[in-house]
Amino acid sequence: MINFTDKATRKVLALVENGSDSAGFGLRIGVTPGGCAGYEYSLALEPKPDPGDVVVNLNGFDVYISEVMAPLLTGIRIDYVESLTSSGFTFANPNAVDACGCGNSFSATAAAEQDAADVALRSRVEEAMAEIRPFLQNDGGDVTVVAVVDGVVSVELTGACNGCSMATGTLTGVIERRLREAVPEVRKVALAPC
Repeated sequence: MINFTDKATRKVLALVENGSDSAGFGLRIGVTPGGCAGYEYSLALEPKPDPGDVVVNLNGFDVYISEVMAPLLTGIRIDYVESLTSSGFTFANPNAVDACGCGNSFSATAAAEQDAADVALRSRVEEAMAEIRPFLQNDGGDVTVVAVVDGVVSVELTGACNGCSMATGTLTGVIERRLREAVPEVRKVALAPC
């Protein structure tokens, strides 16, 4: 998922091993909207991952990446360069379609942006489902989110809801209505194919 050159690895290890305030920390790699090309890279040392982070162990240190940002960073190669005038980390990102002259800002492929948006939307859908599930569970059923793609949420009904003749009504009348109220970006809820 993430590749570090030997030089970049040595630099990160020096930061997390030699600093008394940062001993044992991991490296957070992130992306924020901004810069002259659309997104900016961010790096920070942190003591532990956040809930929902992807954690990758690389040569003696952990890398923390928000699950939402992972599609924009998959396959990235990070190097550390030193010259007479500057030094720092550089990024070669296969998801970038354009980069600014400084190399710290990029625009992403439409597919990577859509994947990141789908991951973020799924997280919000799962939060809303936590409030919907008790209503279904009271009747002996349940619902599982199978996929979220471009605003369409695919779900699987289980338990009593699966065999119920009112499954379609439950899906559209309860699940879809409540989900769309909680998460307006949801365009449709559909049963996942068996």
